[in-house]
Amino acid sequence: MTRVLTAAAIITGLLAVLYLPPVALTMAVCVVLLLGWHEFNTLCQKLGAGIAAAPGALLAIAVAAAFAAGPDTAVITLLVAVPLLALATLRDHFDNPAGLTAAMAAGMAGLAWLAVPLGAQIGIRHEPRGAAWLLFLYAVVAIGDSAAFYGGTRFGRRRLAPSLSPKKSIEGSLFGILGSAIAGVVAAHWLPGLTYVEGAIAAAVLGLVGQAGDLIESALKRAAGQKDSSDLLPGHGGVLDRIDAHLPAGAVLYAALRAGWLG
Repeated sequence: MTRVLTAAAIITGLLAVLYLPPVALTMAVCVVLLLGWHEFNTLCQKLGAGIAAAPGALLAIAVAAAFAAGPDTAVITLLVAVPLLALATLRDHFDNPAGLTAAMAAGMAGLAWLAVPLGAQIGIRHEPRGAAWLLFLYAVVAIGDSAAFYGGTRFGRRRLAPSLSPKKSIEGSLFGILGSAIAGVVAAHWLPGLTYVEGAIAAAVLGLVGQAGDLIESALKRAAGQKDSSDLLPGHGGVLDRIDAHLPAGAVLYAALRAGWLG
């Protein structure tokens, strides 16, 4: 019941910010990013790669929020954020070359894995029919995740990536992709200009990329010796546990929209 109530609260809040003015989503994403950055830093510290926590969080938020002004502004902000984060990391590890290397890599990974993909979702909101496209993203990833879980539980035999996530199976992964594709076909009915075939293909790709994001976070948690990224969300773990699949999927969808492949 706790898990269901938490999920209901998340979905209600998400729908609310999606259909408010775009600034509402920007603010919500920045809060999520701040929480996610804290969880990411905690995991990195357990791996001996503590990043510049406060400067890193502020720079990550700046990069993500810059997507509201368009991709050009986001790229410029990222180019400024990278050397600034490097300087902040150097300050924290000036007398520890080995720690500096690990922390530098972790900080840059945080910008690439958290700030840019979450910023891409802000960018999607500013695209034509942006709220509908975000709903498409969240729906196909969530339905694919559920289909993978139930399909894997019922039919899973062959392990997908036992060293990263022992419970995931190849069969579950295939069910997940199929579930996302079906969701894409249904969603295409409400997205003008998107054919059923395009909806199915786009959703299947997002589902597949989302599974990769899930495995990346699983690998990070496994290396750090944690089951969940935190216990912030009752019954669901942490923020990273909820957004891991949406990170790469959101970035891919934003790229597809900007390139004119969809919409």
